[in-house]
Amino acid sequence: MRSSENEGAWDLVDHVRATLTIAELNAVFVRLGAGEDRAAIRITMKSLVRTAGPRLPERLRTSLGQMGYLDEEFASPYATVSGAGT
Repeated sequence: MRSSENEGAWDLVDHVRATLTIAELNAVFVRLGAGEDRAAIRITMKSLVRTAGPRLPERLRTSLGQMGYLDEEFASPYATVSGAGT
């Protein structure tokens, strides 16, 4: 059974896959396969902030917010690159 964090991690990776480098993509898939969902999300969020896109759909923003990712180190950088604060 997949957890909501695992589902959120896969959804996030699917949405921003084009922004991930090959090394990041490999690292994310290894982390997801090992059940390290938080590590996979952190790698993906760092790539999202670094590349300034793409904007996340509301359901992903809600899911990430509920898991604490938009309240921690990524809140301000994500709001800046996504226009979420505007």
